[in-house]
Amino acid sequence: MIARPDTCVDHATVALAVTKVQIVAIALSAVGCKLDFVPSCADLAIRPGETVSCVVPGYVDRAFDLRTPASWDGSAPLPVILALHGGGAFRIAADAVSCPNADLADPACLGNQATARGYALLSPDGVGSRPLRGVRTWNAGGGINGYVCAFGPACNEGVDDVKYIADVFDQVAQAIVVDATRIYATGISNGGAMAHRLACEDSRFAAIAAVSGTNIYADSGNPCSVTIPVIDLHGVDDPVLGYEGGDTLIGKLSSVDDTMEQWRIRNGCADTFVDTPLPDRDPEDGTTSTLRVWDSCAAATHRIRIEGGGHTWPSGDQFGIGDSVGRVTRDFGSEIILDFFDAHPHR
Repeated sequence: MIARPDTCVDHATVALAVTKVQIVAIALSAVGCKLDFVPSCADLAIRPGETVSCVVPGYVDRAFDLRTPASWDGSAPLPVILALHGGGAFRIAADAVSCPNADLADPACLGNQATARGYALLSPDGVGSRPLRGVRTWNAGGGINGYVCAFGPACNEGVDDVKYIADVFDQVAQAIVVDATRIYATGISNGGAMAHRLACEDSRFAAIAAVSGTNIYADSGNPCSVTIPVIDLHGVDDPVLGYEGGDTLIGKLSSVDDTMEQWRIRNGCADTFVDTPLPDRDPEDGTTSTLRVWDSCAAATHRIRIEGGGHTWPSGDQFGIGDSVGRVTRDFGSEIILDFFDAHPHR
């Protein structure tokens, strides 16, 4: 990865090759790494195959990374995938958690697969707190009708992350030409929940993919009346944001079934569906998965139920903390999300 001129990103990339996401996040925070001392993207000539780090004017300590595909000609409009890190992480982790062993050089990483298909990858920072500036959260909503405020300082402080993401895209548009018909959002955990919220509140997105994160924003009673393609991936044995939701150690959560029933209704689907078992390509990983596709939808509505799966990205990393977050399915990876995005440009 090339980072101009943010040395923190370069240091973190090297560190992630030999250690794990959360450990690096805490280490960077502890030494006070200046993740916000970077230029505006408007001041950079972004080259094909490059990653740059840019500030968002008006926000302190909330930079973003923008990575372009090597195949780009430097001027053509680019489709963009917004990758949202999980709670307690920071922007580099949005990609690293999708990589086997958090190895950013692995071809299986979301970023490497996405750029190989011609997408730009956009990875912004959630709200940090001192002294651990690399431990960040998104305001994914909730906090009403008994539901947990999702999550942490960002939600508790009422941070307007929908506006922040809009402002990020304003900055991106000064650096590259964005294909407005192909803008997507994905994320894990708190990032997955934030992707659901963005689907409800930001019409720029053509489709979303949420991993281990439910729509706490809408399921807790906030307005959401959009129609948008959605794919949700969730492990049945998720010990963090449980598949069944309800009362948990961190508060009341919406279930995967609640979230998907609401998307079924919004997307005009019938109450019938087709369940298709996905190939069990790794019988040793302790997981099997089933793809559910609802019938007669105005916008595609898919769910992947991962039996035995934990709070993990398919074929990714366990946040550097091992089995406490549950198993990782190795039967498929980020390609299933990218296939969904490929198939669903903005209507």
